[in-house]
Amino acid sequence: MVEKLLICSDIHDDVEALETFVDYAQAQCADRILILGDMGLRPYTSNDLEQLVRGRDEQRFIQAKRDHSRQVLGEMKQIIDQSGIPLVMVPGNYDGTQDSEAVFGESNLHKKTMSFGNASVVGYGGADASPGHIELLQRLGEIEYFDHQELYSLLTNKKSDICMIHNPPRGFCDDMFNGQNVGTPATTQHIIDYSPKLVLSGHIHEAGPNGNNPSGVKGVKVYQNPKTGEDTLILNPGNLGRFELLDPRTLEPIRQFDYGTFMEVNIDENGNPQSVSSYNLDTKTGTIGNVKKLEEYTF
Repeated sequence: MVEKLLICSDIHDDVEALETFVDYAQAQCADRILILGDMGLRPYTSNDLEQLVRGRDEQRFIQAKRDHSRQVLGEMKQIIDQSGIPLVMVPGNYDGTQDSEAVFGESNLHKKTMSFGNASVVGYGGADASPGHIELLQRLGEIEYFDHQELYSLLTNKKSDICMIHNPPRGFCDDMFNGQNVGTPATTQHIIDYSPKLVLSGHIHEAGPNGNNPSGVKGVKVYQNPKTGEDTLILNPGNLGRFELLDPRTLEPIRQFDYGTFMEVNIDENGNPQSVSSYNLDTKTGTIGNVKKLEEYTF
């Protein structure tokens, strides 16, 4: 029996993009929605930051941040819940693990496992790189530290068929605009050692279906183990939401990036990928448009 997964990542507060994605998932009769992290962009407001600078009241700031972040995440969860499609997610480096757990509960797969049919699935969120306004939250203990060794130990212990990890494996769908590969070596080593069937990651926007990197990577890589001949499919759906680099002092945008991509993946009951399609929210001058298919792959 084939299971249809609609997969997105890096929504970055863009509720309108999420609504369009969820509408499409409903129209396609998706069996599950998977979100690979970074649902937030501004986990706190500029007013909260200004009051922290003036009063140095860290506890007040942390509570204000939690209230704001959980309100935004709660709005997103409500959109998904109304679709009736089961959700599985992991937090990103913009998302506080406490906030994600509070809002999404059992749908949050961070450091947990579950099953899709006969296929085992493991999740791990976060990343080891963050912009300035998120570094503040790291110092305050509101963003969990990304531990490469912990990730490798988790993957090695569980040996799951499907891995949902916000940070992509080093050398696979982690190609930045300047050609650097910045993913985690932990997942790469796990792929070499154990050949999971499917690895799903986000985080590096330009390695997604828009292919804004010198290598021309468009979110799809296949690694064939030279010893066993087994294949691992690595996917990066890119950033669904409208993303901006922010001034850490004002939270005002400095630079805007392309956005609007996601993927549909069909797997059999054992987790073997059968087909992948990538899509774009056909954007016009910064607005959300119709869904447009970009590429289709069969395996």
